[in-house]
Amino acid sequence: MHIIKDDELGPLIQSDLSDFVSLSSVMTDLSHEEIPRQLIGRLLLEASKCEEMLDDFGVLRNEYWAPVRMSVAVAKAFSRLIYNLFHISRSARGYNLLDVEGDFNAATQHSLYTLLRAFSKASGNFMKVARKMKLDKNLLPVEEYGFRDVLIDGKLEANRKQKTVENPRETAVYLATNLLNLAEESSWLDVYRKLEPDKYHTCIPDVVSEAQLRYLADNFHSMQSLYDTYLSGSDMVEKDDKLLVMRGQITVVFHLLDTAVTLVHFYERHALKNWNKKLKPPITNTELLNIIIGYFVAYADKYISATQELCRDILKSYAVQGEIEVPIPNYRGFHVRPSTLIAKISIHYGSEVKMILGETVYDASLPLELFRANEELNRRKRDAVARYIIEHKLIKNDAGSTYDSPLMKKILRVIFLDLLEKQKIMIYDNDFSFEDLSPYENETLAEFIKRAIALYLAMGKIDIVSGDTVSFQGDKRVLEDIRTLAENGYGEDKFGNNIVLPKNLSYLKR
Repeated sequence: MHIIKDDELGPLIQSDLSDFVSLSSVMTDLSHEEIPRQLIGRLLLEASKCEEMLDDFGVLRNEYWAPVRMSVAVAKAFSRLIYNLFHISRSARGYNLLDVEGDFNAATQHSLYTLLRAFSKASGNFMKVARKMKLDKNLLPVEEYGFRDVLIDGKLEANRKQKTVENPRETAVYLATNLLNLAEESSWLDVYRKLEPDKYHTCIPDVVSEAQLRYLADNFHSMQSLYDTYLSGSDMVEKDDKLLVMRGQITVVFHLLDTAVTLVHFYERHALKNWNKKLKPPITNTELLNIIIGYFVAYADKYISATQELCRDILKSYAVQGEIEVPIPNYRGFHVRPSTLIAKISIHYGSEVKMILGETVYDASLPLELFRANEELNRRKRDAVARYIIEHKLIKNDAGSTYDSPLMKKILRVIFLDLLEKQKIMIYDNDFSFEDLSPYENETLAEFIKRAIALYLAMGKIDIVSGDTVSFQGDKRVLEDIRTLAENGYGEDKFGNNIVLPKNLSYLKR
C-alpha cells in the first residue's frame, strides 16, 4: 500500500466531502432559530459517511488532516445531539408527561439553542480549516437541498384494527416492575441535587460516565421496545391511560439518557483534551456541563422518580395475587435485618403484602409490625422446647422432684447439651456458663430447666429451632422476591452475619 502525500488527498475526496462542507457553510450563515431539523439530519448522515471514509485513509494518525477528522467527529456528535433534542421538543407534548420540578419545555429549548449556537461556531471553525486546505470548492446553497418544515395541523383517522395481545397484564406488570428496579439502579442520577453548578465537573466520570448512562439508556430502550411490541395499539391500552403515561415516561427518559451518552462522550473525548490552535472549542465546559448535568441528567432523574408511584398503581391494578409459605429467619426471628428487608421489598413494589402467623395478620411494609411477630414466635419456641423437656427421660422419670442446686445445674447442662446435639437450640454466646443461675426454693427440676431455657432465650444467648413457618399474601412478583430472600437466610447466616443476596435483590442494598 503506497503512501499518499498530504496535498494529494484533497482532490481524491473532494466530491465525497462536498455535501458536508456545503452544509457546514450553511450552518455558519443561518441563525439558530432558522436552522431546520432536516438540515441537522442531513449533516448527521454526511458526517457519518465522511468519518468512515477519512478513517479508511488513516487521517487519525496524520497531523495535517487530523483537524478535518476532528471537525467531522464534532459535527457528527452535535448533529446527533441536536436532532434528538428536536425530536424531544416536538414529541414531548404527546408523551403524557407527568408534572416534575422545573419547566421541561423551556429547559429543552434552552439546551437546543445553546447546542445550535455551539454547532454553528464549530462549523465556522471548520470552514476556516476547509478554506486553507482548499476544500470549499463548488459549495451548494441551502436552497439546493430543499429543506422545509412540514406544517402538521391534523392527524389521520385512527381506523387501524386494535390488536389482541396474549397476557397483556403480565407485560404491564413486568414493565412496571422493571421500571421500579431501574429507578433504584439509577438513584445516582440525583447527583445534580448534591452539587453546585461550578462543581459539576467533579462527577464525571466517577459518578456520571458514558458507560453508566449507556447501560441505563439501553435498558429503557428495551422497555420501550417491549411495550411497543406487546402493548402498543392493544385494546387494554385504550382502556387504561396509566399505561400510555408509563410509555411516555419510558420514552422521554430513554431519549434523555441516550443523548446524554453522546454528550458525555464528547466531553470526555473532545472537550477535555483534543482542541488545538487550528480548532477552537465551540462551547465552554461550563455550558456543556450545565446541559449534561442540569438538563439531561436532572430531567431523566425527575421523570424516573415521578413514574415510581404510577408503576405502583399499575402493579396494584394488574398484579396477580398469591400466597407463599416460608420458614422464619434462623437468627432471632424477625429482628431488624429480616424485617427491614421484607418491608423494603413491599415498599419497592408499592403492593399491599400481608404476613400471617396463626390467626394474626401483619403489614409486611412496616418493620415494627413484623417485630411484633417475635412475641408469638418466642412463645411457640418456648412451648416447643418445653414439650421436649417434659418428655426427656431425666425429667419424665422424676416429674415433680426437687434436688440440690449442684445436681440440678448438672442435669440442666446434660439436657442443654442434648438439645444442642439434636439441633433444637443454637448458641450465640461463646462465654456461656450455667454458674450464675440457681433454682428457686421448692422449684422442680422441670420448672428450673424451662425457666433457664426461657431466660437464655430472652438474653439472646441462645435461640430455639422451632421449624415454624409464616405465610405471605399479595402480589406474586413481590412474593417471589420474599421467597428468594427467605431462601437466602433473609440476608444473614445462622449466626446473624451479613451474606450477599442474589442479583435480583440488589435493589435492597440501596
